[in-house]
Amino acid sequence: MVLRSRRCDETKPICSHCSRLQLPCIYDRAVSDSNSSSPTENGGQQQNKSTVETIVDPPESESRRKLELKLFHQYMTDTGPSIIMDSITSNFWISTICRLALKSDATLYAIYMVAALHAHQRSNYTDNKALDACQTYLNMAIREHHKDVADINPDNIEYICLTSSMLRLYGFDQLQRRSLEPYTPPVGLLRITGASTALFRKAWDLIQGNTESVAYKMIESAADLLEDNYSQELPDDLKPLMNREKPHELEELWDADTEDAYARSLSLIGRIRSFIDRENISKSIGRRTIVFPMMMRMKFADLVEELRPRALVILAYYFALLSMLSEFWWIGDSGAREIRAIEKILPDEWQGWLEWPRSILQQDVVMDGDT
Repeated sequence: MVLRSRRCDETKPICSHCSRLQLPCIYDRAVSDSNSSSPTENGGQQQNKSTVETIVDPPESESRRKLELKLFHQYMTDTGPSIIMDSITSNFWISTICRLALKSDATLYAIYMVAALHAHQRSNYTDNKALDACQTYLNMAIREHHKDVADINPDNIEYICLTSSMLRLYGFDQLQRRSLEPYTPPVGLLRITGASTALFRKAWDLIQGNTESVAYKMIESAADLLEDNYSQELPDDLKPLMNREKPHELEELWDADTEDAYARSLSLIGRIRSFIDRENISKSIGRRTIVFPMMMRMKFADLVEELRPRALVILAYYFALLSMLSEFWWIGDSGAREIRAIEKILPDEWQGWLEWPRSILQQDVVMDGDT
């Protein structure tokens, strides 16, 4: 069974830039008007005939200025600190991003979007004004982000990296309230998060040697994570997930790319698990867990989309790690929800492989976080 998502219309000029950078189309997951349904419906993906180019900014007014000032202040004092996972990246998400946002509409609108998203969550999803503001600034951020991606250069690459990271945060948040009946894996999140890799590769090409660049510092801060790229070792308890001996294991179509995608994902999961410090979950595995989709092979997203049991098991392992970060407001119970949904559709012969994800949920392994 193959789940098919809406395809990018390559006649749109912006889409050519998506293709050039191996980016997924985001036309189908952003644009809406103030009267649209919640962006959390349909897995957080909006699908209508509008396009990013047609977005109209709200008119300049006193109310808009006050709203934006309120959102900026909220981000600096409350929302920004709440998304920090460790001290290594703390400067990026408060002082650095706020300073650079004054020079980039895309980054500024992304800040407004995340602050409004946080306000909506804090209201237990009852503040419709915050929801409308979130959707408005999401659309505006994506529009300006597209413009930057269309002309990547040393002057805008920092804004591109920061805005891309904020859009990933929005993607994670949408997992919490998306419909799980019938279950379709969050392939869009895997792909849009994984696509950030192309942007950061381009960033590295542009800023190598410029140690003062924010993009350079962001990539350098991930040096310890990049070591995971070179680890091919599988933990003993995960090695059998690569077996192809039993009848149900042999049913799967198999080639070198498939094997590599599975091995890569399992290696990353094994490495993340090896860093778990239950006294400080966030510091030990937070960033590694969030960037997992950036490190995986994009082929793995294809296998998940096809609902291959082996891929769903590996995805459940990933969501078990994500569930440990549930105290972050933008993650919440999404990991646990996804595991339970996978459990319902996984064939009986594969159910035994969910023992570890189930044990994490039963033990309620979570971090001490700032909600």
